[in-house]
Amino acid sequence: MIDKKYYRLSAKLEAVMDFKESGYGKGSDCGVSSLEGFFSLKKGFPLFIAGAPYAGKTEFTLEILINTSKLHGWKHFLYIGEGGDVEAVFSELMSKYIGKPYDNSKFGMSKDEELKANVFIHNHFVLANHDMEFTIEEFYDLVDEAEKEMNIKFDTVTFDPFNDVVEELELYGGREDKYLASALKKVRVNAKQNNRINILVHHIADVRATTDKDGNRYMPPALPNEWAGGRTWWRRAFTMLLVYRPPQFLTNDTGEPVEKNESWIFIQKSKPKGVGKLGRVSIYWDWKKNGYYSYDDMNNQLYSCEKPQKNGLTLDPNIEFESEKPF
Repeated sequence: MIDKKYYRLSAKLEAVMDFKESGYGKGSDCGVSSLEGFFSLKKGFPLFIAGAPYAGKTEFTLEILINTSKLHGWKHFLYIGEGGDVEAVFSELMSKYIGKPYDNSKFGMSKDEELKANVFIHNHFVLANHDMEFTIEEFYDLVDEAEKEMNIKFDTVTFDPFNDVVEELELYGGREDKYLASALKKVRVNAKQNNRINILVHHIADVRATTDKDGNRYMPPALPNEWAGGRTWWRRAFTMLLVYRPPQFLTNDTGEPVEKNESWIFIQKSKPKGVGKLGRVSIYWDWKKNGYYSYDDMNNQLYSCEKPQKNGLTLDPNIEFESEKPF
């Protein structure tokens, strides 16, 4: 709710003095070691994530959400429109939490692991019925309804993919740019009012193919103004992340060929101050664990929520979570 239409300094002096002491500050750790220093999560602000089809943008988003529940105890409300039925998305979350398939194969999680995953996912995730249709305002009204009914507070709210949002073009003279500018502002204001992170997962526009010096033709990573809908995303964004799967004939920062399981995360916009910086990092997909890992300076593989030790070994915190009362 907006309390006033305008202010003088005297009306906000106490809050300004508090801001002098705290500032925006660094955001919360996302649990991916290679992103440390480049990206952190700040409540009260939106986060936009995009990528081409099959780039792994939903996988990456779910990994970040699982990590923040492990590290910070965060709770999440999700609309995942392209992840299969709701039960399939819950199964995927359980698999990502344990690091094993949720099935009856010899590689699947044990009964004890399944019980642990059930409790953890139940306590940290709520999924919207993605067979329903929502305007952006209707979706956030649903979030409010869920919070009141379950007596909980969500730390993040994700809508994936954004093109599932019902557009109200008739209210904007049929102009998508005007509608989009208004919708993204509502996302921003809602995040601030509720002190949470509103995440939108989006597609990129058609990017023109390019050819390397050896004649290999491929799709380069989309620029910030090449997200579907155009530069309005760039203008309205606070933090923009692009998930990109580079072809193997390209080389990474060390001059080595791209690994077949490598993805690049581009930080295309970083805002507010202190939460990160522009750049590109590599992450690597492990299909057995259904998750990503990074390399540290000693070339050790670091999985989500692992931290390097000074002797070059890796440390898995094996966080034990206090039992929580169900919603």
